[in-house]
Amino acid sequence: MQKNIKSNSPIILGLAGKAGSGKTSVAEKIVPKGSFSTSSYGMIWDHIFYALPLYELSSIRRTISGVNENSRQLYAIHSVLYDIYGSSAIGSIPGYEDFIDRVKQIKNLSIEPEGYKPRSFLQNAGDICREGFEDCFAKWGIAKSNKIYNNYIRSVDEDTVDFAAAFTVIISDVRFENEARAILEQPNGMVVCFDADQSVLDQRILARDGRLMTDEHMNHKSEQQISIVKEMATAVIDTTNMNIEQQTRATLEAIGILEVQSA
Repeated sequence: MQKNIKSNSPIILGLAGKAGSGKTSVAEKIVPKGSFSTSSYGMIWDHIFYALPLYELSSIRRTISGVNENSRQLYAIHSVLYDIYGSSAIGSIPGYEDFIDRVKQIKNLSIEPEGYKPRSFLQNAGDICREGFEDCFAKWGIAKSNKIYNNYIRSVDEDTVDFAAAFTVIISDVRFENEARAILEQPNGMVVCFDADQSVLDQRILARDGRLMTDEHMNHKSEQQISIVKEMATAVIDTTNMNIEQQTRATLEAIGILEVQSA
């Protein structure tokens, strides 16, 4: 199913699916956690996720403490939000008073205790960022992917750049229609959606997080657009009876990186 790869652009592979569908696990199977990039299957890989700035915000809230804690947190949140909106005052960015209000709203959000995934904080902070700027994370992810690719190309000797390995950026948390569309509009953009029975998803979440998602979490719009993304996807994989190794191989087969094995 791999499309004809166009030169001078990265392959951007979006992984979509409900919580517990294996998006992050597959990405980390290809790009081990803690790696900046990795080489396998004849290409270079890197891994980001749309929610990365939101996790940075949660880290700010949890780790910055002590002297001038309030001011240091506000400055750090300000920096992350500026990055989310494109790091440019002439781009698609809220007016400054609105921007500062968003900084303060995020500073004052409640956050789950250490040891628990800050799902409510992530969802609420994301809502604050998206208000009036629905595409902010979609644009951020594409800009980040292209920046990573351009840094790679600049690192390659100019005499061999035409023979450089293909470069793939995995975005492992495609949850919104506009995020999927942003990827699919790229020259080498593909989206793979993982599906599974809800009972299997619940088992995986319980094993990973120690507790199931609340109704509030499950009904948040970040979990409600997957059916739309599924209709848009380059490929859909039912992972109900797969382990991560099988799911990873099926993903690589779906996008044409590996040949399909006969049953």
